[in-house]
Amino acid sequence: MQPNNLTALDFEDIKASIKSYLRTRDEFTDYDFDGSALSYLIDTLAYNSYYSAFNANMALNEVFLPSATVRDNVVNIAKLLNYVPRSIVSSKACLKLSLQTLQTNGSYPSSATIKKGAIASGGNYIFNILQDITATVDVTTGIAVFDNVMVEEGSLVTFNYVVNTFGNQVFKVPSEDADISTLTVRVKPNESSTNSDLYSLTETITDLTATTRAYFLSEGEDMRYEVKFGDNTAGRALNDGEVVVLEYLVTSGAEANEVTNFSIITTATDNLQRSYSSPAFTVEVKEKSQLGASAESVESIKYNAPRYYSSQYRAVTAQDYALITKKIYSNADAVVAYGGDSLNPPIYGKVYIAIKTKTGSLLNDATKKSISTDLRKYAMASIDPVIIDPDDIYIYLKVFAQYDPGTSSNTSDIKSNIQSGINDWATQTQINNFNSTFRSSAFEKAVSLSDKSISDVSVQLSLLRYIKPITNQTNTYCIATGSELYDSNPSNTDGNCKKEPILLSGTFRTADRPGVDQQFEDDGFGNLRTFYNTGNKKVYTNNAAGTVNYLTGEICFGPINVIGAGVNIPTSGISVTDTTTGAGSVIDTDALPTDLSIPVLFIPANVSTIPSSTPGTIINVITPEITVVPVGTPPPPTIPLNSLTPGTFNTTPTTITVGDIGNAGVTTSTCF
Repeated sequence: MQPNNLTALDFEDIKASIKSYLRTRDEFTDYDFDGSALSYLIDTLAYNSYYSAFNANMALNEVFLPSATVRDNVVNIAKLLNYVPRSIVSSKACLKLSLQTLQTNGSYPSSATIKKGAIASGGNYIFNILQDITATVDVTTGIAVFDNVMVEEGSLVTFNYVVNTFGNQVFKVPSEDADISTLTVRVKPNESSTNSDLYSLTETITDLTATTRAYFLSEGEDMRYEVKFGDNTAGRALNDGEVVVLEYLVTSGAEANEVTNFSIITTATDNLQRSYSSPAFTVEVKEKSQLGASAESVESIKYNAPRYYSSQYRAVTAQDYALITKKIYSNADAVVAYGGDSLNPPIYGKVYIAIKTKTGSLLNDATKKSISTDLRKYAMASIDPVIIDPDDIYIYLKVFAQYDPGTSSNTSDIKSNIQSGINDWATQTQINNFNSTFRSSAFEKAVSLSDKSISDVSVQLSLLRYIKPITNQTNTYCIATGSELYDSNPSNTDGNCKKEPILLSGTFRTADRPGVDQQFEDDGFGNLRTFYNTGNKKVYTNNAAGTVNYLTGEICFGPINVIGAGVNIPTSGISVTDTTTGAGSVIDTDALPTDLSIPVLFIPANVSTIPSSTPGTIINVITPEITVVPVGTPPPPTIPLNSLTPGTFNTTPTTITVGDIGNAGVTTSTCF
């Protein structure tokens, strides 16, 4: 008879299986294993079997990507998928440097140059520029302005290899803290040569020739990256005696984030070869240091590698575009792509890619064009990739929590616990991202469980969207919530059926009324109407200022010519003929403010579930207002009729932040 439990991996189970087998033998039929010396031999045998089974099981697990746990094994499997894990990322800051030059023979130099290398110190860290930068000197003041200078934390290191074709030579980046995104690879013909060829990173061999200066990159043992070259078929092969020059930053990663004060430690040289030290510089910090991050985690590699491989270096499906975008633009925190054919009305031949950045800032036009150009290398010939900004919608919550005074009386601690519970809820639900849905039941549960003294929770919920008008242009602006709007109960006053407004805008000024702040609201029957306040009285200026679709949550405001909004109101360039009504005209369009934004608050019909209105919509949860009162205090009405305050959001509100879980990279703000 054979052992009866061949799948047992537990020590006690293996031991019991051995004893069960021995009892089948005549020699041990009535043997007391526990009280004999044979018990020690069984323990030894069970331990050996357990140890062997454990090693065999773990070794087999390391063969497959989902079950592998050792980083080197995960990386080796990812190599088969041609996936290169992200290295540690250096922290970056944006500086504006002003250099005061000196006159020579009564005139200032024409330009000044700062060489690459260490340029500034901040905290305990050194920041560098990776290329020489040159600025023009103002002929009147003698000041050279180096604007939008991106500096990166770390030490700039150069490492050389002399090529030996007779050995199995591996060109390793020696440091595990090297930011591989800063790596440059050059090849010199010999050690004494001052000339070198720049080699480019490549991931495929389809477009390589025998003379292409290209190199391949992979992660080796101990998180040290390896550089490999071609074979004179796919890429040029190296010759004996040539010198490989690796230049890169060794960085501290996320440790150097949040530096706000910088001191110049570099020198500059003008075109007359005069040198200027740090006292000649003034520095302005435009962006504090940020975006430093650790190397890609094992979990991230296991998630991204098969998905990137599935795209096969071509963009056919919307998912392909999203994955490739995250690969080529590493500052993308989240990406969603969808075909123009899914829009209403459909737009054929285009795929739209919405990018949420790690910095929270919108991409500038130059960056959008650059990403779109890179994507065309992978796209089908007839498809045009279009980079768009995320469509933001904000959820405005007022939390009213009742607590039992018998269990706690410290309302500040209860508030703090509620805030912590909300942050945990946000992390678990991954709100503030694409394809997310807000569910009030989960939110209220998180608040209720945040503190044991809380006995009841009520929430007021409204939705916030922004209209971005173009200054002094007559346009119609449409925005949508993606969900049905609340239908206020009609009231019969003076024989007329009336409804309460369920949406209200922030203040704005128009070309025909530049002297008064107007707002718009709905009439409950599908129309928008504009008004201004005089004392406690509303004066309506237009009862047909737009339309409302209560079923879809879409409003269209206009046609209207907006010249100011919120805090950006015109102070010049206008003529006001009537101070009461604000009537007047625009006399100087160049003096009008730009970057206008009108907040609009909505009351949704269904407060339990708020979906995304489009694939590119991000639901943001504004940091809630929390009120803590004893049990018995009457809560406010759930529906905030006549209590909307859009003016609170003339500036972009602070939202609940969800911690980043990886994929950090280079930002593209105004500095870049």
